[in-house]
Amino acid sequence: MMLETEVFEIEPDITVVSCAGRFTLGTQLRLTESMINTLLQQGVRKLVVDLTHTEIVDSAGLGVLMHIFGEMEQLGGEMRVAGANQRVAKMFHVTHTDGILVLDPDLMASVKNLKPDSIKN
Repeated sequence: MMLETEVFEIEPDITVVSCAGRFTLGTQLRLTESMINTLLQQGVRKLVVDLTHTEIVDSAGLGVLMHIFGEMEQLGGEMRVAGANQRVAKMFHVTHTDGILVLDPDLMASVKNLKPDSIKN
């Protein structure tokens, strides 16, 4: 299944990018990265990347997630990754990125963990 994304807001200041399909090298991944970069330029500082319906993340997809995480840190924002399935969670573990990215079991946990005072000014 090709990568599909949906963007929506939860609360007035939390933006969710929900991904479904394969978070892998290709045009759709580049478009998703560009769309998220645009969100950051528009002032989004609390972001959840929801991988609940994502089948697989490859090295290119991991690179995009790490890039977005770095951008959010530089902007003083916070990014969380929600709902990684067992296969995706294993990839985070094997690459030791589970110690860098903030992973939550589901979307609601990510939203709960993005507290109103979590933005660093």
